[in-house]
Amino acid sequence: MTTSPFLLGAFAPVFRETTALTFPVTGRIPPDLNGLFTQIGPNPIRPPRHTDTDRYQWFAQDGMVSGVRLQEGTAQWFRNRWVRSTRVTRALGESRTPGRRHFPIGTVHTNVVSHAGLLLALVETGCTAVQLTPELDTVRYTDVNGTLPHGASAHPKFDPVTGELHAVVYSPLRTFAEYRVLDRAGALLSSRRVDLGGRPMLHDIALTKTHVVLFDLPVRFQIGPAVIGRFPYQWDEHYQARVGILPRQGDGGVRWFPIEPCFLFHTVGATETATHLTVKGIRYRRLFDSGAADPLTQAGQLWQWNINLVTGSVIEGQLDDLLQELPRINPDHITSGARYHYAITAGSDHISSHSPQSLLKYDHRTGQGLIRPEAPHTVPTEAVYVPRPGPPTGSSESQDDGWVLHFSYDEQRQASDLVIIDAQNFTGEPAAVIHLPVKVPFGFHSSWIADTDLR
Repeated sequence: MTTSPFLLGAFAPVFRETTALTFPVTGRIPPDLNGLFTQIGPNPIRPPRHTDTDRYQWFAQDGMVSGVRLQEGTAQWFRNRWVRSTRVTRALGESRTPGRRHFPIGTVHTNVVSHAGLLLALVETGCTAVQLTPELDTVRYTDVNGTLPHGASAHPKFDPVTGELHAVVYSPLRTFAEYRVLDRAGALLSSRRVDLGGRPMLHDIALTKTHVVLFDLPVRFQIGPAVIGRFPYQWDEHYQARVGILPRQGDGGVRWFPIEPCFLFHTVGATETATHLTVKGIRYRRLFDSGAADPLTQAGQLWQWNINLVTGSVIEGQLDDLLQELPRINPDHITSGARYHYAITAGSDHISSHSPQSLLKYDHRTGQGLIRPEAPHTVPTEAVYVPRPGPPTGSSESQDDGWVLHFSYDEQRQASDLVIIDAQNFTGEPAAVIHLPVKVPFGFHSSWIADTDLR
């Protein structure tokens, strides 16, 4: 019997909640960096009964959110808290969390976003979001005043110009998705149905100034494995992979373009002209094959799909050999094309995402990747770019005027650090390293919530 890699090393869970108000800091925390840095992911409330590779279901575990609050050059606190699902409240002897789930399972563990004064934890199963306090405590399950009655997929996109939130909502209980747009104040602007060919995993979307882009790929929900407690998403050899383009305005439907079989969790971004739309993402040749519940034994590569909106043809191809995942860009350029993206990577041809070794800064203008050497015996997690405060200039030269933040697991201390890097000095010494007293297990996604959103 082999122990699941999700129970070892950087992925190994923690079994208590911690609040820390003081900790050592190496370097100087930038005083303009005011907000909350979080990471959320699966972390069981109790040690699991089954620990072998075949039966431990990492994707089904309870959600835990960890965060560090930064304010005026200081780290004010670290907290980690379980999201109060029914299973968690029962284990802790607490009252049931209020609010309707709209889904049989209330586990929420995939991403944290802030919009219209709400700090929300998301999961892409169809369950509603969970509202959190700025200190990461659970408040309630919420459908956000009816605007997101089935939650949202893992990566809703924010338009930095309009302040709109664009979400594609789907559930394994339905064979269609919904494209929903919320305004800056959280009111529903529009909702359109997107018919699908089954029950695909729609983890991420891309956004341009006039379109939203989604992928309908051969990884699909299967009822049989779900009934017996196995991982329910599997590769469907016979399904035609396709990319969909939906106009943001009006009531037009989605236009589908067939592509070669593949899977991707994450887009990098998209750009468009009057006749073409180009979307980039981290592509896998195939994933979840034969019902395997562990997709992280592989790593993806940067890929591009160039779609001719006039003829309907698609030219696709690999852009770089580097193995990478969890790409993040400057959020001010999400609809206009970011020059850089940041990701986790490793130098081995046999990389799995169980063992990322370095952070990557990729320049889309030059087609070159800059790899940041990490300290020995450390494991980086998802890196988030935070722009320096002030109005965006729109210049590609200034797109890296900010910081890159990530949690790094120190194998020798068996605890984590919050590392703050000057994005323009990416391979140099960190601006600051905040040494946390406990570990932040490798999770799904990290987020930066600006101080203005927390107020």
